[in-house]
Amino acid sequence: MTTKRPSAWVCAAINQLAFPGLGTILAGRRVGYFQAAIMIASFSLTMGFMLWFFICALRALAAQDASHLAEQWRPYAWAGKSGLALFLIAWGWALASSISMVRAAIRTRPPDPPRLSVT
Repeated sequence: MTTKRPSAWVCAAINQLAFPGLGTILAGRRVGYFQAAIMIASFSLTMGFMLWFFICALRALAAQDASHLAEQWRPYAWAGKSGLALFLIAWGWALASSISMVRAAIRTRPPDPPRLSVT
């Protein structure tokens, strides 16, 4: 499905600035569902790691002993790193989709109406 030029730009902005995949879905492309799923997985992994990190930090503050802080959160650092990697994949894929949508909208743009000149 092709979109008009202004709506293609709106979809591209949503893709890049708000939620990768959503703009692609709004443009009528099914591949956006996969982009959004990767983004949701990325968000879940990253937020899970951040939650665990803050819990560990609060425990260390409560016990006034930060010597074991890294030992507690480091085994779960893979979740933060994986979340970041998935985010970059989803964002890059959404960027490629955004470029494709805008180019398709430019190619299918109707010609400008003739201008009348008064002399």
